[in-house]
Amino acid sequence: MRLVDIDVDHAVPHLCQVHVPVPHRDAVLAKLRAQDIAVGVHYPPNNLQPALAPWRRSLPATEQAGAKILSLPFHQHLNQTDIEHVVSALGQALTSAEGS
Repeated sequence: MRLVDIDVDHAVPHLCQVHVPVPHRDAVLAKLRAQDIAVGVHYPPNNLQPALAPWRRSLPATEQAGAKILSLPFHQHLNQTDIEHVVSALGQALTSAEGS
């Protein structure tokens, strides 16, 4: 797993995204949600969006990257305990998913 790197001097980060190895992303997502951690997938690749179906074409690199990205909670109401809980739960979920 690695953090999606952004240039905070030239962006306004509103998501905290990590790359989770395929095929473990969905298992990690489910394990975190089972602990009431608000994780998500933002945003699925544009070429797979239903509104763009008439122009759909294969974009393998985009689809591969999209299958790995997981968004962690990232907002002003998180406190240190919340952050530690998310990090710990993420570590446990990754270990569990990789061992499956």
